[in-house]
Amino acid sequence: MPLAMMKKGEKARIMTIKGTDTVKKHLGALGFVQGAVVTIVQLSYGNMILGIHDSRIAINDDLAKRILVQAA
Repeated sequence: MPLAMMKKGEKARIMTIKGTDTVKKHLGALGFVQGAVVTIVQLSYGNMILGIHDSRIAINDDLAKRILVQAA
């Protein structure tokens, strides 16, 4: 399922990332790689604040729809 469908407080494991090589490279540089576990910290008007690798990163809904996850 897309990361955008997750609720606040849930954890998910990244399974794959859809999109162009540029998008994949950008998200990979932020730590969004296959197998990484993310926690949804906050949702706000289509944006998400995520906890990943001891960091907090904000992404918009468009990017969240490209990240396919499995509940962890």
